[in-house]
Amino acid sequence: MSWCTMKGRASLLLFGLITASYFCAVAAQATECENATVGDIVFLVDGSSSINDKSFQEVRTFLSNIIRGLDIGPNKVRIGLAQFSDDTYQEFLLNDHMNRPSLLNAVRQVPHRKGGTQTGKALEFLLKQYFTKQAGSRADQRVPQIAVVITDGDSTDDVSEPARKLRNHGVLLFSIGVGQINQKELNKIASVPRFRLTIDSFDALQKLTNTLLQTVCDSIENQQKAVAEKFSDLFFLVDSSMPQVKFSQFRTDFIRMLSRHNIGASSHRVGLAQFTRNVREEFRLNTYQTKQDIIQAARRFRLRPQPGQPGNVTAAMQYTRANLFSAEAGGRAELGEKQVLVIVLAEDPPKSDPVYRVSATLKLDGVIIVGMSGGASLDALERFASDRYAFDSIRMTALNEFFTSQKGEAGPAGPVGRPDVAGRPGVASVPDFGAGPPPAQEDQITKECKGANVADIVFIVDESGSIGDANFQLVRAFLSSIIIGLEVGLARVRVGIVTYNEMQTAQLYLNTFQTKIEILQLIKYMPYSQGGTNTGAALTFTLQNIFTEQQGSRKGVQKVAVVVTDGQSQDSVVVPAATLRRAGVTVYAVGIKDANVTELREMVTPPHEKHVFTVDSFTQLKQLQQTLQKSLCSNIIEDAIKSVESETDVKEACEQKDEADIYFLIDDSSSISFPDFYDMQKFIIEFLHIFRIGPQNVRMGVAKYSTFPSLEFDLTKYSDAKKMEKAVEAIRHEGGETYTGKALSFMVDYFQEAGTSRYSKVPEYLIVITDGESADQVKAPAEKLREQGITIYAVGVKGANQTQLEEIAGDLKRTFHVKNFDVLKSIKNNIITDICSPEVCKDVPSDIFFLTDSSESISAKDFQKMKDFVKSVVSKSIVGQDKVHIGVMQFSTGFRLEFPLTEYYSKAEILENIDKMEQMNEGTRTGRALTEVLNYFDASAGGRPEQRQRLVVITDGESKDEVLGPATALRDKGVEIYTIGVMDANLTQLHEISGAPNRTFTRRNFDALKLLESQLALKFCEPQRDCKQIQTADIIFLVDGSGTIDDEEFSSMQVFMNSAVNHTTVGKTYTRFGVIMYSNKPQSIFTLDQYDSRGQVLKAIGDLALPAGNTYTGVALEYSLQFFDAKYGGRKNQKVPQILMVITDGHADDPAKLQPASDVLRKNSINVFSIGVKDANKEELLTMVGGDTSKMYFVDDFKQLETLYKNISSVLCNTTKPECNQTDLVFLIDRSSSINPDQHKLVLNFTAEVVNSFNISAEYARVGLAQFSDNPHHEFYLNTYYKKEDMIAKILSLQHTGVDTYLGKALRYMKNYFLESNGARSFIPKTLVVVTDGDSHDDVEDAAKELRASGIDILAIAVGDVYDLQLLQITGTPEKVFNVQNFNSLLQIKSKVIDDICKEPTTEPDVCSIDIGVGFDVTRGSGGLLAGRHLRQLEEIIRYISSVHDLCCVGPEPLKTNIAFHVVGGDGGILLDTDFEPFSEEVLRKVLTYSVSQPTYFNSALLNFFNNRFRTKASSNVKVLLIFSDGLDEDVMILEQESELLRQSGVSALLTVALDGADATQLQMVEFGRGFGYKLPLRINMMSVGSTVLQQISTVADRECCKVMCKCTGHEGGPGSPGLPGIKVTLNMMSRMFRKRLKNTGCVFLKDSAVHL
Repeated sequence: MSWCTMKGRASLLLFGLITASYFCAVAAQATECENATVGDIVFLVDGSSSINDKSFQEVRTFLSNIIRGLDIGPNKVRIGLAQFSDDTYQEFLLNDHMNRPSLLNAVRQVPHRKGGTQTGKALEFLLKQYFTKQAGSRADQRVPQIAVVITDGDSTDDVSEPARKLRNHGVLLFSIGVGQINQKELNKIASVPRFRLTIDSFDALQKLTNTLLQTVCDSIENQQKAVAEKFSDLFFLVDSSMPQVKFSQFRTDFIRMLSRHNIGASSHRVGLAQFTRNVREEFRLNTYQTKQDIIQAARRFRLRPQPGQPGNVTAAMQYTRANLFSAEAGGRAELGEKQVLVIVLAEDPPKSDPVYRVSATLKLDGVIIVGMSGGASLDALERFASDRYAFDSIRMTALNEFFTSQKGEAGPAGPVGRPDVAGRPGVASVPDFGAGPPPAQEDQITKECKGANVADIVFIVDESGSIGDANFQLVRAFLSSIIIGLEVGLARVRVGIVTYNEMQTAQLYLNTFQTKIEILQLIKYMPYSQGGTNTGAALTFTLQNIFTEQQGSRKGVQKVAVVVTDGQSQDSVVVPAATLRRAGVTVYAVGIKDANVTELREMVTPPHEKHVFTVDSFTQLKQLQQTLQKSLCSNIIEDAIKSVESETDVKEACEQKDEADIYFLIDDSSSISFPDFYDMQKFIIEFLHIFRIGPQNVRMGVAKYSTFPSLEFDLTKYSDAKKMEKAVEAIRHEGGETYTGKALSFMVDYFQEAGTSRYSKVPEYLIVITDGESADQVKAPAEKLREQGITIYAVGVKGANQTQLEEIAGDLKRTFHVKNFDVLKSIKNNIITDICSPEVCKDVPSDIFFLTDSSESISAKDFQKMKDFVKSVVSKSIVGQDKVHIGVMQFSTGFRLEFPLTEYYSKAEILENIDKMEQMNEGTRTGRALTEVLNYFDASAGGRPEQRQRLVVITDGESKDEVLGPATALRDKGVEIYTIGVMDANLTQLHEISGAPNRTFTRRNFDALKLLESQLALKFCEPQRDCKQIQTADIIFLVDGSGTIDDEEFSSMQVFMNSAVNHTTVGKTYTRFGVIMYSNKPQSIFTLDQYDSRGQVLKAIGDLALPAGNTYTGVALEYSLQFFDAKYGGRKNQKVPQILMVITDGHADDPAKLQPASDVLRKNSINVFSIGVKDANKEELLTMVGGDTSKMYFVDDFKQLETLYKNISSVLCNTTKPECNQTDLVFLIDRSSSINPDQHKLVLNFTAEVVNSFNISAEYARVGLAQFSDNPHHEFYLNTYYKKEDMIAKILSLQHTGVDTYLGKALRYMKNYFLESNGARSFIPKTLVVVTDGDSHDDVEDAAKELRASGIDILAIAVGDVYDLQLLQITGTPEKVFNVQNFNSLLQIKSKVIDDICKEPTTEPDVCSIDIGVGFDVTRGSGGLLAGRHLRQLEEIIRYISSVHDLCCVGPEPLKTNIAFHVVGGDGGILLDTDFEPFSEEVLRKVLTYSVSQPTYFNSALLNFFNNRFRTKASSNVKVLLIFSDGLDEDVMILEQESELLRQSGVSALLTVALDGADATQLQMVEFGRGFGYKLPLRINMMSVGSTVLQQISTVADRECCKVMCKCTGHEGGPGSPGLPGIKVTLNMMSRMFRKRLKNTGCVFLKDSAVHL
């Protein structure tokens, strides 16, 4: 064979292969795009000069290949092309070329225009010139609209806004970047992250053909499904007992309706049946295919009544659910079509008929039930109809909305209609903006979600193969329906979406989009990939890739993750979920169909009653949407506001727990991981900070156990919380087995020792935490402890044995079980409340009335749960004739009094009668019941108007009558109303009834009521009430011991004194007591400095003896003065209030001395209280108190004296309140148009009243004021007025003008008011009081944060419907947010506002605090941040600088630093970012294992980044930047300038550590702040590098904090001799005798592990 022949055959073979590969590629493309049958695609091609002709030819080839892969045609895919540089060129429009050959020819002829790169202008050009009907766009026909941008360079104009406009117009945007293009710009253009594609060069463009085709065609297909027209399935169920006249009207209207609308098999479907006792089908949803056939069947429709047979609408609904909406019967619920059941009812069903409950099962399936009257009453229809769908007629026009074609995904078909939701109640569909511009979007944000307007929410969505295409479409609709009810925006609620199977995909980052419309668009074409179910990996992915600052997660904003899954995970979720929760993310789980409920509970944040949701099918997601959305938003508000308020309640309650001994006994066995052990430590630390720790107050100790118990520290070891916290942090986890019984026995002796170190018996508690079953018996040792009077709480985690827990605690109420250690905090308040509530709840009498919903919407089981809830709250109250009174009324359509407030005074009787309550099972008329219950608070009906009166309303639904008027009448009468809404309760009505958001609670079901029991019972004890007890005072009892008093009467005097002591916090730094007895002559029994514990004082009072004799009260008053001096423990020089309490039973034998003696006492700032008994002279009593009747008390006999302290306590407490002297106070008052002039005047009156409470002067209180609406308006500065009268006159004359509410702008303006030039003073407390009635139109967080960072305390007063989360952004803490229902209520909070302004800071400011920013420049590196051999030095340095020792102005304790790590890209973009926080092993591990994805540089961008980071994130007074560098990457002079700007911004020092190959001398040129050590270059491989860097930072801190410019540290010593090599042994080889020695050396026990000795 010749060479030519061979060559020819080879050529032929090569040609065949090429041809085959070409056709294979085309076939593959055809397969990819076989379902993408119609679309409008416009390519926008960069034609700038940076692209050479060869590269532009690659673009032409690429476009041609794409066109070959699409089905081109006038009714199929259309293509348009534009080119841009400085200008944009119309190459051809969508309707210019309607076939493939013509298109390909046009592409070949496209010229290369050349020029600059103005991408933004080009995008605007597309919107105006291409995506219009004239240009061939078919958006009005719901054809998918797509634009593909191909560019190689950064745009010289903005692309964000033009891209957003295109997306909002319904255009899907793809971005293809070639070469080193700005990734941020590509992200701004692309509709979603996966629509952004990048390649290295134009030569590689062809490789993108299949990828782009696949993505574009998938998007077209998804968009086609998303924008497909949606229809309704309507089934009519007609009562055959309807009168003939009504039936004729119905049938005529029915036929007219069918004629008017698009009815048929592929559009709206209609079915019909009639019923009396049984159901008779006329035709099903799929019986007839055409409108004509259906109309003919309707004309033939005749009623067939069943005489003598009662109608049974309940059975008819059950039959309908079972037979008439199924897929076999033509129902299309699984395709997302709306399901509507229209019931035409002729007669009211019996009250006993469970109509509501049967209808609820249909509603759960997503069926809207419409009730129409064929004779039945409206009340009867409302029993089963969906909200707002009961009609007192049979007119078909009421159904028109169901025949309006739904474009895009259907919204929830359940009863979403609420008066607080805009739009037609009952229907909330996602508007169509998938193709073409969106219609005006209605405000569908619910009441709950308007309040929950700041959060980061990420949906983690299962897309595994078990779901299927149709069901995933329902998931998309579900997500859209949830999101459409949220207040979405970059400054509001941010939304992220992750989909997962075996892999995880970030569909949407938290900062991808700015608007809700863009997010809803994305969901419409979100792909469904199928595959497995790795939920655990998805949780981890979400934490690491979504909840990051780089991807839009915000610090200080609540983080929420919602997992949506239909099956069991193929990997474990336990550890990933715990890690996510530990990061502060609240986790929800929605389980569908086969989801594992146990697994869902393991995932979520406890309690699972709040966070786990399950449905039986995907169609039920429609009904779940409203429930989840409501819970999500309510919980966000509750977690941000009410949970903190509840925490404050608990802490305030424990302020009165003056004495207690508490031991923690914690499991240290090997089954507990190090993170788990850390969670236990955190739990103990949070616990101890609630109490007043002190040797004579609350003492705490910790023991741990595994195989053997050991004591970490006893009750006497630490006397303050800070030292105790450090001791807890230092506890080591060692491991071993679990012998809880042995550990309980171990604790017996320690509690006995504790008793010997107290002067009197105090409450004793043991808190046991364990995660497993004990290997020994626990019952007997636990009983022995309880016999000693020790209260035990048993906390089980994970696999702890429930029986053993109950044996340990001895009471189920003190037994707790949680799924994981990270959720221990969820039970903390329950334990603490149980410990503290007895003290705070004593002596708090009140009237409490429960008004409970008894309607038929509540099942028998739920009714019992509601009764159990009421019983539990009652059980936690102190009931008695002079204590708490309880009354109960239930209501439905009517009401039924169970018992009034005066019926029972014992808990047993009350609980017994609650148990006897029987459900009424009617409708819901809450307003009627409120009107009735009002009367039972009157004195004539047993009420006590002089005491606190409370009403607790519990309801599960919307009231059918008006509630605001009756509720207002109750509140006007002084009744405090709490509302608890369960399930479908209406939030607007709940707020109208309670009048205050903080007294409104919502729970998604009756099971969740138990989570509210302790919280509500504690609220009734008013833990935050003014003057619960005296905190700080010097009190001396001056006690009459004359002969007219016998032993029994003197005992009553002792009871009175004991009562005063028991209502006081006793201690050296708190309240001190002394006693002087007198008769013929006075005698000091004990002085103020003699005793420092309550027990000691009570014992001393108990030991008092009567001296007998005459009554020389005047002499006693003179004598008492000296005992208030510092010599005897008096603290007048510390401005501690001093009180003399005179107790006498008769006339003074020296009356002339009373006035001068008491006058001298008052001149010495001593408050005199006079208490007279029996024969005491009232004129003399009044003389002693200087005529102040509020300080004079008289009782007729000594028995009355025993309870007199209740009357004195409030006056005494107010007397001991610290005076509010110096303050700089500024008001910022809303004067926007939402406030009318009369309301504005009320605000001014309130402001004047607050100002009037202060001593206005240049020396004491200074006040400034501004108003705001669109803009802030200056009124006066702090140094404008020093006369109160002038200031108040100015305030009352202020004008009211304004439009909108721009509070953020006003807050930025207010920093001027706190300048020294405008009257602000250094070291004087500064407070800004904001009064507003509306939601701000701009962002408030940054401006408020800046004010708070400068030391200004902000209080926010919200009037009316203002959203708590925005107020929280202003104040930074819920305790400083004050809510009032209306402007008339402002004066009710005046004293609270003044108290908060006057409250002294609880902690001293840090003398010194250090923030260290650590940066990395590894230009020539790859992989890890530092070369492997230098990781040890990096770790050494970080550990050294985590604390600074021996600062000149700081105590001996080491000062912990805050360290933040940052890796920055060459353009200043963030690659790795952590917050300034104390040293963390977890963060250090993250840094040491971090892999660099791109080169980093020591350039201007790096220093600019740190300039901004220190300015916005660092708050310490020492700021140090430490950079590890392999050399400067920019001109040193430029970097020196940037370094100087960094120094000027407030950074204290810039230190550099030279890596291998770096010129350390050059690096030193950009350093500053090192002081006299500046000559020493820092190198990574230098000896003792860690201590050297620490020494540099210590020098900086001494200079900045202590003003020490130079400190001698001496020369560093040489290294020591190396030690001997260790021997390797296992712990199992160690004998028990070595355990203690190992522990003392700091070794850690690891089960079956090896250690080196």
